[in-house]
Amino acid sequence: MQNPHFVLNYLRPTQLIYVRETGSYDRSIPRAWQRLASWLNENGLYKPIGRGYGLARDNPASVGAENCRYDACVETVAGLEDRSIRDLGVTTLPGGAYACRRLFGGYDRIHSIVADSYSDFSPLAGLSFDHSRPVVTIYIDNPDRHFAHELRADICVPVTTACEFERPKAAASA
Repeated sequence: MQNPHFVLNYLRPTQLIYVRETGSYDRSIPRAWQRLASWLNENGLYKPIGRGYGLARDNPASVGAENCRYDACVETVAGLEDRSIRDLGVTTLPGGAYACRRLFGGYDRIHSIVADSYSDFSPLAGLSFDHSRPVVTIYIDNPDRHFAHELRADICVPVTTACEFERPKAAASA
């Protein structure tokens, strides 16, 4: 059954700094955000940062929950990349088509929604899950400035057209 709450969006490639944690998403997501927020606070950079991005890089069913990689990210801004490069990682948000849905409420349930996206996502007609890119969570509101019931986040599942996804298989068998 398809989920009518997904909307197709294009995310542009965006330069990010990140902190990576490995393990089940219920533990790695809060740990990664705690580490990134601490680093930003210690360097006086927390306030100017806008949206946060979470990159869930692995399907727990494929790699095992203990091996899942999660990156807590913020966009680079002037001066941030130079300071962060020695302490944190720098990456690019993989651009492309994503099926996105808006969540309202506390961020504490994100880990289960992200993990379930790999197994329960029903793509929009003509689209397939693109396993070459991570599931992206875009944290729109800062939890330090909003009540939990006011928080918004977009869960973005990478998609590709079914024929694009199948084309390499056909070429390999030729």
